[in-house]
Amino acid sequence: MREENDIEFNDYLNIIRKKIVVILFIIICPTLIAGLLSFYVIKPVYEAKATVIVGKDSTDKITQSEVMMYQDLIKTYSEIGKSRVVAENAIKNLKSGIVVKEFMLDLSITPKIGTQIIEISYKSKNPEIAAEGANALSQAFIEESQNLLPSGIAKIMDKALIPELPITPKKKFNISIGFIIGLILSLGLVLLINYLNNTIKSEDDVQRYLNLPMVGIIPKQNKMVNLIVEREPKSPVTEAFKSMRTNLLFSMENRGIKTLMVCSPGPKDGKTSVSTNIASTIAQTGKSILLIDCDLRKPCIHRHFNITNNAKGLVDIVLQERKIEEISIGIDDKFDVLTAGKANYNPSELLSSQKMKDFIKDMEKKYDYVILDTPPIIAFADALTLATEKIGVILVIGSEESTIENCKKSKQLLLNINATIIGIVLNKVDKRSFIGYGYDYYSYDKEKSSRLRNKSGRKKRNNNEKPNPINI
Repeated sequence: MREENDIEFNDYLNIIRKKIVVILFIIICPTLIAGLLSFYVIKPVYEAKATVIVGKDSTDKITQSEVMMYQDLIKTYSEIGKSRVVAENAIKNLKSGIVVKEFMLDLSITPKIGTQIIEISYKSKNPEIAAEGANALSQAFIEESQNLLPSGIAKIMDKALIPELPITPKKKFNISIGFIIGLILSLGLVLLINYLNNTIKSEDDVQRYLNLPMVGIIPKQNKMVNLIVEREPKSPVTEAFKSMRTNLLFSMENRGIKTLMVCSPGPKDGKTSVSTNIASTIAQTGKSILLIDCDLRKPCIHRHFNITNNAKGLVDIVLQERKIEEISIGIDDKFDVLTAGKANYNPSELLSSQKMKDFIKDMEKKYDYVILDTPPIIAFADALTLATEKIGVILVIGSEESTIENCKKSKQLLLNINATIIGIVLNKVDKRSFIGYGYDYYSYDKEKSSRLRNKSGRKKRNNNEKPNPINI
């Protein structure tokens, strides 16, 4: 088993795949900003270069003792070029109103190592001014050098030409930097968010933190569709429920279990959607099934079948010993639904009563399978009162809905009462991650099922067709 703090390379790939839209957005933003600044905001700067050659009078011979001094001579010429006097004389030649201090900030004197050449450059937002400045500076440099070093020689080698392309902004470079910054920020932010997100997100998380078998993995629906296994029979969601049905029935038959309790840590995990769809999927195999809404505090089963939560329901059967045939609703030939009814009694006491236990036993004789949709475990103890040894339990966990702590707590609460945990159903899995589980999400077929003949999604059965009534 993987340790809780172990994160494999595939985990990072899944994180990136699920957050690819966020990553791309963050990458595009600094890249776009860098592009806009480079093309429309930052004004281009041009640089013109002139070169001069310096040395000693050719009539003089350079002795061995003067070789080392020659390097110092080049440095001397360079410093002359950087002097304020040279800058002032250059400005006079330009006949411009530029200030000496600003002029000196834009000039550059660079000796080329190993040669007698000095490169004089000047920067300006105007390419013509850049060329004029470099040439004026080189001329002022020669004049001042001859005054200070009459034995030396300084001549213009190349005059500065008007530059065609700016040296800044470097558009391609800036955009590349923007892209790299965006990439680093996006990956860092996504990984940080994922690190701070303490919810169960994947099958690996289930194994890492809960170490319970997986019964099913259900993808997230683009839009909420009640009883999707009937309305969209060829969708990947339906295929996932069919796969879950196979695993579930196999496990229940091996354990001799006929009643299944569907619960969840919290209210947003989608347990009722799982209950209704798995019940419908089992009914498709020809097995008789009863789906009971045991969430007396906030019943939802009736909404999934577009039926009303009548005044009579589970509460009336348990407390008033009403007949199941009088109250349950026939969804199909083998599929009945029992709504919660109007709860005017303490839910925990009702669900834990002996009458409730007897009712479930009687329903196991009447139906092949009984499914109980129960309240969230963390919030209420109602579900725990039903989880006996003869009732199988599946824990529905919504991907990125339930925290790791609540999932662990839910597992421990079930273990404390010796509940038979069949496994975990990971619900609302991101469709991009779901592809990796063997279903082609993009082969989606929205063909409606021919079985949809009424609002509930199935043809209602005449209650007279039911087997002999059982009094509770």
